[in-house]
Amino acid sequence: MKGLILSGGLGTRLLPFTLALPKQLIPVANKPVLWYILDAFKKIGIKEIGVVVGENKEVIATKMNEVLHQDLKLQFIVQEKPLGLAHAVKTAAPFLHNSDFVMILGDNLFDESLEEALKIFSEEKADALLFLTPVRDPRRYGIAEVKEGQIISLEEKPTDPRSNYAVMGIYFFKNSIFEAIERTTASRRGELEITDAIQELINAGRKVVPYIYPGWWMDVGRPEDVLKANRLLLNLLTPDSSCLVAPTAMVSGSTLKGPLIIGENCTIVDSVIGPYTSVGNGSSIKGSSVENSVLFEKVTIQGFKGTIMDSIIGQDTAIYEDSSGKNIKKFFLGAGSTLTF
Repeated sequence: MKGLILSGGLGTRLLPFTLALPKQLIPVANKPVLWYILDAFKKIGIKEIGVVVGENKEVIATKMNEVLHQDLKLQFIVQEKPLGLAHAVKTAAPFLHNSDFVMILGDNLFDESLEEALKIFSEEKADALLFLTPVRDPRRYGIAEVKEGQIISLEEKPTDPRSNYAVMGIYFFKNSIFEAIERTTASRRGELEITDAIQELINAGRKVVPYIYPGWWMDVGRPEDVLKANRLLLNLLTPDSSCLVAPTAMVSGSTLKGPLIIGENCTIVDSVIGPYTSVGNGSSIKGSSVENSVLFEKVTIQGFKGTIMDSIIGQDTAIYEDSSGKNIKKFFLGAGSTLTF
């Protein structure tokens, strides 16, 4: 079995952060989103992974190859135009080469292992398995209708939903999906939709089974999603609300409130950090207070006597001097910004 990650999206809803980093590389709890997906693949023994990329290929490939473990084999697959998820699968066909595969959208975060789903997919001898999760407003999602343990229909953003089970961005497929894609025509958006291809499997009498996901799941598509995911993952990493501080970090005269994480080669002096804060590698915070925020790498904050809260601060950004000490500030700052008060 192989893995497939779809990472061609540009992440326009995450501007200005995606001017410097593709959304799949946005750090959450000091680790890019893609790294969590790689970890999920490794836990079920998948070592051959295809990464579908677009115009962001060079940035993603360079970053992933910097930390690539020897036990993983990556292949980057270029989708020239964003013509839909099914088109991305079709583009990856030479890499997949008739293998069963797990496909995950590159902006997805989730807290449970893929192991149980893999077991069901194998035991059921299914052509496809879809991760589903109940939602409050089914009209906003692709919705699956389930009957007697099988998915019998799919509908995108239905006005009259037949269930409240939304299709997540995680799928298991046999190679029969390629024949289904060939029978699929472009949607009104001009794209080959993976839901249409799965419906072709259903129409052909193939077995498509649900996996009702028991944990939390989200796609990291907006700034508020990054902050929420950071809180969720810090709770997961530190169930006792402890503070994760890298051995090379230097902390002096400061108060740390967990859960939080402080990366390598950071300097924290006379400051209050946390809770729910991630401080990226090489950052420096002096005489300042930061809460419920995500700091990318090499962020400098100095002399901010108020509180920086609910903020996302891009790499190589600097914030200097706010002597009033009375203000709570919220910042969404892209890479290389400088603020002086």
